[in-house]
Amino acid sequence: MGENDAMAGQKEFARRQRVLAEFGDFVLDHDDLDEILHEACRLIALALEVDLAKVIEIDRSSDTGLIRAGIGWAPGLVGRGRISLSERSSEAFAIARTEPVISNDIAKEERFAFPAFLRDHGVVALVNVPILLPGRTPYGILQVDAREAREFDQQDIEFLKTYAMVLGPVIDRLKTAAALRETDERLRLFAENARAYVMVVSDADDRITDWLGGSEAILGWTPGEAIGETTDIIFTREDRAAGVPAQELASARIHGTAENIRWHRRRDGSPVFLDGQTIALRDRHGELRGYLKIGQDVTERMRAEAALRASDERLKILMEGMPQLVWRATGAGDWTWSGPQWTDYTGLTSEQSLGKAWLDAFHPDDREDVVGAWAAAGDRGRLDVEARIRSAADGEYRWFQTRAVPVRDKAGLIAEWLGTSTDVHDLRQLQDRQQLLVRELQHRTRNLMGVVRAVADRTVRASLDLGDFRARFRDQLDALSRVQGLLSRLGEDDRVTFDQLLTAELAALDGTAERMHLEGPAGVRLRSSTVQTLAMALHELATNAIKYGALGQAEGRLAIRWALEPEGEGGTPWLHIDWRESGVRMPGPDCAATGTGQGRELIERALPYQLKARTRFSLGADGVHCTIAIPVSARAPGQEAENG
Repeated sequence: MGENDAMAGQKEFARRQRVLAEFGDFVLDHDDLDEILHEACRLIALALEVDLAKVIEIDRSSDTGLIRAGIGWAPGLVGRGRISLSERSSEAFAIARTEPVISNDIAKEERFAFPAFLRDHGVVALVNVPILLPGRTPYGILQVDAREAREFDQQDIEFLKTYAMVLGPVIDRLKTAAALRETDERLRLFAENARAYVMVVSDADDRITDWLGGSEAILGWTPGEAIGETTDIIFTREDRAAGVPAQELASARIHGTAENIRWHRRRDGSPVFLDGQTIALRDRHGELRGYLKIGQDVTERMRAEAALRASDERLKILMEGMPQLVWRATGAGDWTWSGPQWTDYTGLTSEQSLGKAWLDAFHPDDREDVVGAWAAAGDRGRLDVEARIRSAADGEYRWFQTRAVPVRDKAGLIAEWLGTSTDVHDLRQLQDRQQLLVRELQHRTRNLMGVVRAVADRTVRASLDLGDFRARFRDQLDALSRVQGLLSRLGEDDRVTFDQLLTAELAALDGTAERMHLEGPAGVRLRSSTVQTLAMALHELATNAIKYGALGQAEGRLAIRWALEPEGEGGTPWLHIDWRESGVRMPGPDCAATGTGQGRELIERALPYQLKARTRFSLGADGVHCTIAIPVSARAPGQEAENG
């Protein structure tokens, strides 16, 4: 290398060092990450004498990179544009290797696929330098883009690596600072809004440093009065004399936390009961930094419980007059007393039910659940379980909801449990019935919506115009309404019968009764899922007969016969329906007004598809002849209703 080249190299090195220094000064004066990354791109482009540069941030959730900052790019790309980090991405390759990757001419590059926007901006050559956070965790890519073929040399690469090494800790510091600010803000909001809690922070010597939450409102001291004092100022005189504050701190140091459930004192000397704990605060090295004492003011609850204990005898009298089965127990679930209601129902006296002997009255299959509920009651602060209890009168088991709440002593410990067992057998049956009815309603509604949708589709195809559609569709909705009327009047195990359905449909039309002959057994029960579709088929046949067939011509006759085949396919009973018209003057071959298109489609296509029916429809010389065979309900009235 000649002397001139050496001097040029020294100048270039000095210039780049100035760029680094300028970037360092900028970082010291700014704390906005986007501003710093933008300035980094500007300076790197200046240092390498290119028009384009950008910082790409990895987004692991979408396997893409966000163009977080850049210089020289078209508006709208920086801050919103993304690149793929697929296997053929040069950026992904650089991130995986954690080494710079150079493409001196992307038009000749065979290793990678490049985003179209690079060519749109005239990019010819580029270099990707990974940006690593402390711990060598990849943050993204510093990419320098040139608009001409360029050989990025080792000096360029070393400068870029140094620049990226400076960027990594800067990014990490700013991201950490932002996270800390967000955490501090959440903690501040929590402390300011936790007005129902005493929250006191003290140092390792137990000197109060922070008086937060509802401490002032609950205890009476202002922060100025409390800070600097030891936390024993809130303990009662008796507890201070017994060394309770020191014992509590020692327990927190050893175990991490210590219960702080006891009576305390306010600034004016009045008592306040706090239900909480003291927590030892340690740094990452395990060194004790102080304590957090947090507790909820439950004074009113404790006073209520004290009043309850004071009126124990009155409570006992009240309990014995309740309609529920009442009892008392220890925390382990050992009964100490049971009321006369329990004895009257189970036949077990209070003495026979002591300890866990009361379990004998519960159903053997439910005893494990009851014992498990008692095991969890202490932590949950309540007992709540449903189980069956035997009646001494008839030996039958009925469902009872057994509940209990704890009664605590002055120290906050559970002294006993007060419990009741309430008969919910009838309520459970009603709930089961309600669920069955809701499922049936949902099922019928879905069926009805499907039928309406199918009717609308077929009516649209068969209608000449909107007026024709309106008349046809209203007529068919009236038929569906009649079916719903029949269904709505059914009892729990009832079914619509075929003769009911047929009679309701024929009665709604203007047919002449003397020209109709109906013959078949009464009471053939239809499946609920078939009623609506079958009703629409009968409606189409009847409507056609009124307009064009046997019921619309003076000489026409209509015979409807049906029979029940008790043992059909697979042992299922089948209903066979025969609809036969006679004496009808059929239209000529050129007449389109046959009126059978929509009805025929329903009979020949919808019934077989939806109801697994077998159908046949024909236009004879003197009228329509249609046969329909469908499976029907196999259950007799009073039996459990089948699904569907």
